[in-house]
Amino acid sequence: MEKLVARWAAADAAGAGRLFADQVRWWTAPVPGAPWPEAVRTPREVEAFFLAFLGAFELTGITTGRLVAGGADAVLTGQLHARVHVSGESRSFDFALAVSVRDDLISDFRWYADTLAFARALGTTGVPPVSPDWPHRSVPG
Repeated sequence: MEKLVARWAAADAAGAGRLFADQVRWWTAPVPGAPWPEAVRTPREVEAFFLAFLGAFELTGITTGRLVAGGADAVLTGQLHARVHVSGESRSFDFALAVSVRDDLISDFRWYADTLAFARALGTTGVPPVSPDWPHRSVPG
């Protein structure tokens, strides 16, 4: 977790990609209007995710909150601080990140983020604050 957060904070997409296993189980909260891919399975696709994210946001910092780790699994909460490229505004975004590590590489990645805040920062309009299907389809599969 520490290495991943450090690579993300350093805007090192290639370095972040090298932390992942050849096959990754990946899930991110869908953000309407986001330029990054939702379907990620390989280290190159991980790199593409971080490149697209960094193409939309200039990361200015990461504030870590709580870290819970047990064996090969860890969950980190915190805030991403960034300047939005399209508007120049500075914003902060709450997140929770869950990873699992196997053979010293990240094999599972789940990123829960404030999707409404991200969508609004990207200028996406018409995004409801809560899914109209909530709570029935709000749990990722």
